[in-house]
Amino acid sequence: MSRPRLEPSLESPPGSPWYVVHMARYLFAQQRVESGLTLDIACGTGYGLPVLQARARKVIGVELDPRAAREALRYVEGSPAAVIMADGCVLPFADETFDCITSFETIEHLEERRSFVAELRRVLKREGICILSTPNAYHTKPVNGKPRHPDHVHEYTPEELEAELRDYFKEVELLGQSLDERYRIPPFWDEQEELKTKSASLRMQVGLWRVLNKVPWRARERLSRAFLGHSLIPAENDYRFTQATIKTAPVTVAICRGRLHE
Repeated sequence: MSRPRLEPSLESPPGSPWYVVHMARYLFAQQRVESGLTLDIACGTGYGLPVLQARARKVIGVELDPRAAREALRYVEGSPAAVIMADGCVLPFADETFDCITSFETIEHLEERRSFVAELRRVLKREGICILSTPNAYHTKPVNGKPRHPDHVHEYTPEELEAELRDYFKEVELLGQSLDERYRIPPFWDEQEELKTKSASLRMQVGLWRVLNKVPWRARERLSRAFLGHSLIPAENDYRFTQATIKTAPVTVAICRGRLHE
């Protein structure tokens, strides 16, 4: 299960745009975790484990990268959570072990995607819940089927993702993760560059955003609220998960319930 990727809590500090957009998913999943055994596959440096642990009986993080796994240990010290090194396509757990499974921004990095989903189904209890996320191909626009991101193997349209997941789970619900509509300018460079091609007004707003982003933090926040009506960098609660944005959102979140028989 080769999966080179940006690990937000290694390359970006808490409060950065990358950290925030990932943490928003963990907070979303937290509301759907009950007091059972939860598995977080590709947990990275473990920043999301305490979020899940707040409601789960126990959380186990799985990570293949040794450096990230070592970092994750600091998040579970003194708690019921645990971190192990393992391949998400060959999990070292018995069938029907987990009440809840999460895996965010993982499947797009894999060659063996169906094997990965089959393994999620195998270790999920019959009435368990699996929550995963992946970039939305309608937003990322792969070229002739090849993702622009150099570390991505395949990016799904929502329809393609749903069709594949329905081969393994009884119920599949898709939501789009997108910024609150107050934020006209996203905090990510590639998305800003896309906006600049659409209108002169948006080009000016992107320019203003980038100027403000160079201002010291306290002054930046005052100016951003004055000119834009909100903080420059979104917080975790500024992200929305809705069916209305499935086609347009940068990220698709799938909520899968109940494993189908193999």
